[in-house]
Amino acid sequence: MDSPAIANALTDWLRSRQPATKHPSVQNLRESGAGYSNITWIGDYASSGIVLRLESRQSSVYPDADIVRQYRVLERLQDSAVPVPRLLGLEADAEVLGAPFYLMERVHGQVPNENPLYHQAGWFHDLPVAERRRHWYAGLDAVAVIARVDYRERGLEFLRRDPSRPPLESQLEYYRDAVGWAERLGRPYPHLRSAFDWLWRHQPQGESMALSWGDAKLGNCVFREGRVVAALDWEQATLANPVDDLAWWLMLDESLSDGYGVPRLAGLPSRAESIAYWERASGLRARDLPYYDVYAAWRMAYVMARIGTIFLERGWVKPQDEMDVRNGGATLLALHAERLGF
Repeated sequence: MDSPAIANALTDWLRSRQPATKHPSVQNLRESGAGYSNITWIGDYASSGIVLRLESRQSSVYPDADIVRQYRVLERLQDSAVPVPRLLGLEADAEVLGAPFYLMERVHGQVPNENPLYHQAGWFHDLPVAERRRHWYAGLDAVAVIARVDYRERGLEFLRRDPSRPPLESQLEYYRDAVGWAERLGRPYPHLRSAFDWLWRHQPQGESMALSWGDAKLGNCVFREGRVVAALDWEQATLANPVDDLAWWLMLDESLSDGYGVPRLAGLPSRAESIAYWERASGLRARDLPYYDVYAAWRMAYVMARIGTIFLERGWVKPQDEMDVRNGGATLLALHAERLGF
């Protein structure tokens, strides 16, 4: 469906939900280009901006893109300490727009860019050092707040893939199967297979469990006046060791600098400073972080294997670029492999 058709269908859908209310039309709807598992459109409705998240019917990063699951997470975090957008509705029936979708209000603010890398250019890059550090720590505050959520009270226990087993074990098997799926759609990834073997053998024992954002990074934080006003992209939310999100936050920043041979942006808090800040903000210890450093790099290398394949399919990169194996995540994973011998 093109933009006018989606806008008309969405207008009809909104009116059908409250037939007694006079509704305006959805206006200025346009595809944002953000994300690769879901299709994101932004537009205007009444006096608010809106965001439409539509389940992709084409190539996806994950084998089980589930828009309903994402909505349920956001729904249970409404009016919590975690800043998330206000929801406007879910439609699980593909009849309306050709795929399930949900609608939410657009939160106005600024998001650090990853293309070009924020280490090299953009509004975040151009901030004074003190403001840059303030934004970084505000992001870590959001990560810490998520770790403190009472997931039982919020009805988030459904995120646990298999209650009979440790969460990490289930997650490892999920990503192992996802690697197999990615290989069937692309080519073999022996670096991902060998890393899984190491991760499986070295699983920490007796872990605590908390809500995990699943994609904790600067690029998923909407900032306004130095504060995080929205935490975006809950596609991979799960229950996990609370240090999982911290490891992902640190890894993502490193992959966008060292992973591409780019100097890290001057003035950003160091790894040690960031860990100490997260521990103070969360009231937790960064136990087993070295293991989760490897786990995060492995997951990122998998994500980039899929994104590289999708880019190739869409003609955005050339075959010789080998984006699926030459990327920041794969670079970090190779460094871990050299250090740990897998």
